[in-house]
Amino acid sequence: MSPYRRNIITRLNLLLAFAQRNDLNQLSNGQWEKLRKDLVYIIYNRKDVTADDRYFMKIGAILDAQRHLVSAINNLKNVGVAHLHLNQQGVIIATVKGKPFSYRYQPDDLSTALNGSLAYLLDKAGITREELLECANPTCQFPDTPRLKRVREEMGLPPPRSGKIFVPIRKPAKSKRAYCSTACARVVAVRDYRSRVKSDAENYERSKEKERKRGKQRYKKKVLKK
Repeated sequence: MSPYRRNIITRLNLLLAFAQRNDLNQLSNGQWEKLRKDLVYIIYNRKDVTADDRYFMKIGAILDAQRHLVSAINNLKNVGVAHLHLNQQGVIIATVKGKPFSYRYQPDDLSTALNGSLAYLLDKAGITREELLECANPTCQFPDTPRLKRVREEMGLPPPRSGKIFVPIRKPAKSKRAYCSTACARVVAVRDYRSRVKSDAENYERSKEKERKRGKQRYKKKVLKK
């Protein structure tokens, strides 16, 4: 995969993850700042957050933008169509000496910026509807917001899927489960391992004893370092 396409899919996955978050009302100041950094990267493809970015990405604007995106992503996965509204925006055209002119749209509000980014990133990623995968971790759920539930009932859509939507960096084998993050893959791997071990009582007790010994060793090393 080329660095350009990896960049596009990374930004697209950040946008998909943002739209499917259900913890925005519990974020600390530091977590809000990290989220703004992700949004700046999604929209502008840069990682430094300026004072203007913070003014543009106020908490209320972020919450409002997310409400529109989660329904659109649900529709894209289920029926392949989403309608998103764009408000007024300008266009900035610029160049530096010896380089061709380039342009960038400058929306007046965050919702328009993210809606436009979703369309742009999906187009540049060149993916099909079938490549919008669902995380195989049963505890990684697609959010079922009241607004989404109402829209789903109006359109006769099925209940939400078992996993959040994402685009894989590498296409997984048909026989393998796909996960939206290494954290989800690790959770399922540990759960599957414990399930296999627990099915054999003798092996289960032996493995638990090994885990206890390793825990004691880690504790001793930690105490000795102090």
